[in-house]
Amino acid sequence: MKVGIDVSQAVYGTGVSDYTIDLFNALKSNYPLDQFIPVGFSLRRQDDLVRLFPHIKKYPIPPTLLDILWNQWHSLDFETFSGQVDVYHSSDWTQAPGKAKKVTTIHDLAPILYPNEHDPQIVAVHSRRLALVAKECDAVICVSQNTAHDFETLYKYPKSKIYVIPEALPSRFLLKPNKNIDGDYIVAIGARQHRKNIDRLISAHEKYQKKYKLPKLIIIGEGKLGTGYVSDQRLVDLLANAKCFVYPSLYEGFGLPILGAFHHHVPIACSDIAPFREVGGNSVTYFDPNSEEQIALAITQAKSSSNQLQKFSWTRTATETMKVYKSIC
Repeated sequence: MKVGIDVSQAVYGTGVSDYTIDLFNALKSNYPLDQFIPVGFSLRRQDDLVRLFPHIKKYPIPPTLLDILWNQWHSLDFETFSGQVDVYHSSDWTQAPGKAKKVTTIHDLAPILYPNEHDPQIVAVHSRRLALVAKECDAVICVSQNTAHDFETLYKYPKSKIYVIPEALPSRFLLKPNKNIDGDYIVAIGARQHRKNIDRLISAHEKYQKKYKLPKLIIIGEGKLGTGYVSDQRLVDLLANAKCFVYPSLYEGFGLPILGAFHHHVPIACSDIAPFREVGGNSVTYFDPNSEEQIALAITQAKSSSNQLQKFSWTRTATETMKVYKSIC
């Protein structure tokens, strides 16, 4: 089987990037008799694509032009760039036409459900792409039951063609942490978007720090108390040495940082929302993300556990993804 995979999203350091890199590598490792062809599009980051995928077919086409070419005009088959393939696995940015069977992965529907928190251009791109996905894809992979339900409901896509395949621990969380960080602290990861709920976490920490003897709060991300975006090593260092990892989001598609905290045996307090229940099981402490006192209290009650981590692996993700490819060919 020949599978062409659009890996353009791998260069951005996001959860989608982690998925793209680790899934591709797991497919290559577990299915050496099949061909997985990485295809990447970027005007300025072609060197990064080659570093990640040494045998990539790369093209100097920027994302904005791809949106016009594929999402708007819907012209020029994917096979023009990949060569003949049996399956085309699209990125989360564009949906090309083509003769191959089509699969895509939907990580979340945040731009559709929370349009006011995203640049209007991003909302428009995702709206165009998802409309094409619903119309043309032979199968859709969702990373959680919650995301699958959202997509089925919003786009009236057949449930029989949706496959729920969880992600796994990103390889960048496997770095060995430095243990020379002084002081007690709790850590959160997130941008200052309403759905990330960082402002409420900050307020909860300020209001209940003395009552519950909370350590200082470090936020990896932008905004007040934020460290800014950090290197992978610094991320692992801060996470692994934290007294607690706090994840207060109102909406996420999955919850990859939870797996990172499991790996480093860090206690976890997170929002009681469906995707976090899928990832965290009974191994984390949940709170009502709308209650500041519950957030503060959960931080003090969080316990360390990694039992849930064994349920997630890239080998499993690759195996289930390969089953999807075979089911449509």
